[in-house]
Amino acid sequence: MFLKSLELYGFKSFADKTRLEFADGTTSLLGPNGCGKSNIVDAIKWVLGEQSTRTLRAGKMEDVIFNGTEKRKAMNVAEVTLVINNEDQVLPSERTEVEIKRRLFRSGESEFFINREQVRLRDIRELFFDTGVGKSAYSILEQGKIDQILSHKPEDRRYIFEEAAGITRYKLRSLEAQRKLERTEENIEQVETLLKEIKRQYDSRKTQVNKLLRYREYEKEMAVIEVDVQLSAIKNLQLLEKQREEELTEAKTSYDKILQEIATIDQQLKDEQSGISEYLEKRMTLQSQIYSFDEQIRGKEDQLVLLNQRYTDFKEKKEESERRARQILAKIERDKEQLNQYLHALKELEEKIETITESLANYQTQSEKTIHTISTQENEINEKEEKILEEEKKQHSLAQELQNIADEMAKELDFHLSESGYSTAVREEAEQKVVAAIKTLKVKIDNKDFNNLTTAVENLETQFTAYGKTIPTFIDQLIAPEGIIGRKHQIDHKLEKNREAISNLRTSIFMLRENNKELNVLLDNLRDKLTTHKVSLGESSANKESLLRLIENLQKEDKEQNKFYNDAVNEAQLAHLRYRQIKGQIDEAIEEQQRIKNKKEEFEISLEQLISLIENENEKLKSKRENLNELYQKQSEVRSTVDKFTFHIESIKGQIEQIYITFFESWGKSLKEHENRLDDELEDVVELRERLSQLKKQIQSLGYINHMAEEEYNEIKERHDFLAQQMGDLEKAKNDLTTVIVEIRKRSEELFIDSFNKIRISFQEMFHRMFGGGRADLRLLDTENILESGIDILAQPPGKKLDRLAPLSGGEKSLTAVALLFATYKVKPSPFCILDEIDASLDDRNIGYFLTVLEEFSSTSQFIIITHNKHTVMGSKTLLGVTMQEKGVSKAISYKMGWQADKDVIYEDKVDIDLDNTV
Repeated sequence: MFLKSLELYGFKSFADKTRLEFADGTTSLLGPNGCGKSNIVDAIKWVLGEQSTRTLRAGKMEDVIFNGTEKRKAMNVAEVTLVINNEDQVLPSERTEVEIKRRLFRSGESEFFINREQVRLRDIRELFFDTGVGKSAYSILEQGKIDQILSHKPEDRRYIFEEAAGITRYKLRSLEAQRKLERTEENIEQVETLLKEIKRQYDSRKTQVNKLLRYREYEKEMAVIEVDVQLSAIKNLQLLEKQREEELTEAKTSYDKILQEIATIDQQLKDEQSGISEYLEKRMTLQSQIYSFDEQIRGKEDQLVLLNQRYTDFKEKKEESERRARQILAKIERDKEQLNQYLHALKELEEKIETITESLANYQTQSEKTIHTISTQENEINEKEEKILEEEKKQHSLAQELQNIADEMAKELDFHLSESGYSTAVREEAEQKVVAAIKTLKVKIDNKDFNNLTTAVENLETQFTAYGKTIPTFIDQLIAPEGIIGRKHQIDHKLEKNREAISNLRTSIFMLRENNKELNVLLDNLRDKLTTHKVSLGESSANKESLLRLIENLQKEDKEQNKFYNDAVNEAQLAHLRYRQIKGQIDEAIEEQQRIKNKKEEFEISLEQLISLIENENEKLKSKRENLNELYQKQSEVRSTVDKFTFHIESIKGQIEQIYITFFESWGKSLKEHENRLDDELEDVVELRERLSQLKKQIQSLGYINHMAEEEYNEIKERHDFLAQQMGDLEKAKNDLTTVIVEIRKRSEELFIDSFNKIRISFQEMFHRMFGGGRADLRLLDTENILESGIDILAQPPGKKLDRLAPLSGGEKSLTAVALLFATYKVKPSPFCILDEIDASLDDRNIGYFLTVLEEFSSTSQFIIITHNKHTVMGSKTLLGVTMQEKGVSKAISYKMGWQADKDVIYEDKVDIDLDNTV
């Protein structure tokens, strides 16, 4: 895979359609400053999907469209087409050539194409995922990218390692999944909030519906029973009415017969009774009135029975309401006691949470102090390691000095030996003469020849003196304290102290590291305690939330129970008022009954007086009068019976009418609808009334009834079911997304750390090659958070100590960045790479290292280099020239370079070019 061609039309300074053909290997892009070389790089970034106007060196995106010159009009469209050789199928396309095109109109409308089919910008970006190619990948390395690699922010360097690790796709998927997860969690939170409110309403309405349904069942049963009760009452009254009508008819017949008999007798006694006729009429009137009083008294008795029954009902209702009020009040008191217990438990829990929080803070402080101690000791270890390096440098310097002294000693020995004329042969000859003289002296002593002894001694002295002259005297100078050997001993002493210092430093480092191991164990224990306390804090917080909900529910229950209590008290008061009213009605009825009795007694007294008078007047007509009296008595009785039956019939009709009226007032419908059941067999009224009383108590026990609850419940249930289903879908989506994120993160970490370790090793090798020595390293700043960790670059060019990039020169920094780029290429080659003047700050020596490595990589990757360096140009296979013969309009010229045995440069395209001015 490599760049085959680039076609520009209306892009920045390329007003005319310009086509650049690229070859494999290394291509140098030449041209004077301001001719538009970097516009080619911008075009490649733009067609690969760059959206940052700052990166494209534009104020707004429309600025990439040719804006016109003094001689040319501005264009309305910019178009860049990039053709990529894809024979190795690196890109996910079956085509051997992939054409990428981007078009922008001055109206702001953009178009993107892959193989001339319109696509989205995202499709172009995804096409190059994890290939090393892209608008922000390491396939395009500008001076700004070098600054980013060399930035003081280690996080800015991650993009190279992420692209090499092939996790860009995973990272994007992770970000998309994270955004979806955040949106899902927001939706879950919203749905939870709605669901909690709906659930509360749902439960409340469900309870109300259940109460309403039970109420309707009770009411329906009551209505049925009430109909039967009232029908039974009507039926009984109708039977009684029929019986009374029959009795009335019979009484009227008897009454008419008695009247006839009285008339007959009365006619007989008319003459005789003329004086007492008025008494008789008065007597009859009195008797009739007395019978009327009797009926009224009995009517009042019936009324008192009804009133007493209602009085008993309301009194029972009052007692029932009072009992219910007491029960509710007792529950309220129990709830208050429970609430106090919960509040006390809440206080204890809050104190526990406070204690745990303080412990957490304490453990956190201890952890931070331990971490600080570890960090301090790590810094101390680093300082001691640096001190060891310094001591090793001193050791190296002392060793060098010792070597110099050794060389100097050799030189001085040669000099002094030469100056002294020292000769081994002369010394051996003198030594032999001394030995010979000693032997001669010994012989003479043995032979006792003492006459020649003096001569022999003198000869020995002479020979010894001569021997002493053969020994070099400069050795004493060398071994003197101020001599060269004395200096050597001083250096040896310093070296010994240096070794001792290094040994002490290493022992100290060992102790510090052992201490850090213990501190790390302590830190792990502290972290375990932190985790335990966090779990305990979470459980306590959850318990607190549960207590708060219980307290809230009890407080709500208390309000509701108080409402029920007030309703019960009001019902008791209303029942008390009603039975007091009925009590008054009973008292009035009793008084009225007594008044009627009193009047009846008065009439009875008058009647007795009148009867006595009549008896006195009719003493003579005793038999007739007795007969007549019997008839009158019978008449009065029958008349009383007629009046009684008439009154009973009217009263029964009134009672029946009242039953219809009362039923309609109570149930809102006419009892006449059920009159067809009067002929049916009905249940026992006593049992019906007992069941009716039980139903009334059951209805009263239900309390407040919401008659709209069913409609409200159906509406709430529909919303609750919808939200519950939605919550289930969201929870499943959340779990799926969490699993995806964890899997992506795990896979990304594995890929990243694998690539990082490979690049690290490659970087160490490449740095050594690029600098001709030295060493370098890469470090993750946060090994616990690999996917967000910054990456530190440590570099030690030859003759310098291992350090971060800050102390390096500009050329050393650039070469370090190039070493990192090539190290990355070694691990994950990019099919092609564009280098924009990254060799600008390299000296000739570094350029040599750079070109050597570049030549190796150019066999597998395509390099396009914007450069002004002659050495780089000479190392290129193809040259591309950019000129601006017309002001403001760029043109491109391409030519290849061939090499003959004599190393003369031959241009295949016969183009005149001033290389010195161009480079």
